[in-house]
Amino acid sequence: MADIYYTYKDNKGTWVPAKNLGPIINSRNSEVSPFIHPSHHVLYFSSNGYALNFGEFDIYKSPKSQGKWQEADNIGPLVNGEGSEFYFTIDSKSKDLFYARSIENDLNNLDLYSFPLPMEAQPMAATRVYGSLLDSNTGDPFERGIVSIIDLETGIEVAPQFLSQEGRFDFKLINNKQYLLIIQGDEFFRVEELFFLDGDMELNMVTESITSRMKFESIEFDNGSSELKTSMYTDLDKLSDFLLDNPSFKLKISGHTDSDGGYDFNMDLSNERAKAISEYIIYFGNISAARIETFGYGSSQPIVEEKTEEDKALNRRVEFELYRPSQEELRQMQQEIQEEEEDEW
Repeated sequence: MADIYYTYKDNKGTWVPAKNLGPIINSRNSEVSPFIHPSHHVLYFSSNGYALNFGEFDIYKSPKSQGKWQEADNIGPLVNGEGSEFYFTIDSKSKDLFYARSIENDLNNLDLYSFPLPMEAQPMAATRVYGSLLDSNTGDPFERGIVSIIDLETGIEVAPQFLSQEGRFDFKLINNKQYLLIIQGDEFFRVEELFFLDGDMELNMVTESITSRMKFESIEFDNGSSELKTSMYTDLDKLSDFLLDNPSFKLKISGHTDSDGGYDFNMDLSNERAKAISEYIIYFGNISAARIETFGYGSSQPIVEEKTEEDKALNRRVEFELYRPSQEELRQMQQEIQEEEEDEW
């Protein structure tokens, strides 16, 4: 077991006896290879005694506030991995990092690494952005999803996190900067939030769950028309984003009419509406046509018996179904996408 100690020179220029850095930094296991940033009061060190650990020894950082070292944070999986990391240092401009690593935990066989400093390791990344993602209909947390944050000044993405079981996330970022938060998963529509960080910030988000079959209130065509309205674009863009985020999914679009009008007219109209939506998603969402199926059912599948105008309005609908195809369908879809790309070239 090893601990980190410190000493300093007194007024006479004499080093005082070394003192243990204390339980805020030193765990019951080992802490080694300390480094203090040359421009900021931030301590970096290696430890195998903290709960959040990606290997044996990981690199941690602790800022100094009001003369005391604060609770240390793991600087993340972009630096720490399987094995052990030691002797972490940063250049004076906080641009590049350098450290030694042994993937096999063989301390007699360490390799040197260097690359641009990620956000988690930045000495100034001490301001919290935390929050949650809930289902807008049920209020339940989404348990599976990836949370990303992009520094809009540099265009660099912060190491992503998975949503916790409570649907929560927690980052430490550099204050007074502009960021973009993106949360995506295969159970909900993508969430994006632009924000300027000015002190600790809580972002509690809501979004719609992906159900087996859904209907958007915005997708309402004029009577007898298949022309898209601008009010539809936001929801159609949601569908496009979901398909971009989840390339193994397909979309089924089903058009329906009420009982007014003849059979052939209603079948053609429902087909045209479904195809108009498909063309928008293909063109503006850059989604392959192989991933979208369109069907027009006319008035053959009413959801209510038509006794009033309100009943007819319920039956005039477009339904969307997002689903994972079978392995055979997936192979066929991938082949069609490849053929589309070859034709474009």
